[in-house]
Amino acid sequence: MSIQIKSSLNAITLTALFALASCATHIEVTGAFPRAISEQLPINSVLVFDNAFRTYKFEVYEGKEVSIAVGQTQVDLFTVVANSMFEATTVADAMPTSSKADLIVVPNVEDVQISIPYSSQLKVFEVWIKYNLQVFGPDGEPIADWIMTAYGKTPTKFLKSDGEALNQAAIVALRDAGAHFIIGFARVPEISQWLDGKRLRSGGQSHVAL
Repeated sequence: MSIQIKSSLNAITLTALFALASCATHIEVTGAFPRAISEQLPINSVLVFDNAFRTYKFEVYEGKEVSIAVGQTQVDLFTVVANSMFEATTVADAMPTSSKADLIVVPNVEDVQISIPYSSQLKVFEVWIKYNLQVFGPDGEPIADWIMTAYGKTPTKFLKSDGEALNQAAIVALRDAGAHFIIGFARVPEISQWLDGKRLRSGGQSHVAL
């Protein structure tokens, strides 16, 4: 009798483990970002993507195991946006010791949150990403420390898998981040002040449209 009970318990345990495994969703976010239509600022910029940013993965284990790797895709996003915003952009893996650029921009991921649907039939995820964009002058002196948030939601619930729905939500959030970067960059008080100073030093007209 005890052997039968033990076998039954083992069967229940295995069933529970398989159920939990089937609920796991792991994706590497993929998507394309078209060049933004934006009037370019007369700026030579350097984008610094360190290894943590390039390989960033967010994981959550509350109820349903979910992980999203956004590293390379967010690198692609910020590169496209910077090429749209600035006259010239180069990419580096680490903070340059000296640079001929006007600005150095270092994006960091502060936080990621995911809203997971309670029903397996409702494949609508929500993704929030908080970025810390650090902006430096060519000599490494800080200009601005800008917290920028982005939000994305799966545009439709009629999808075959949680992975596809989560990927769509993450892409929408990244596109939202790109839009905030373009619209909000020159509106950050410290950056606006720096741009005014650059315009006065060059004796030209500002290309910034607010």
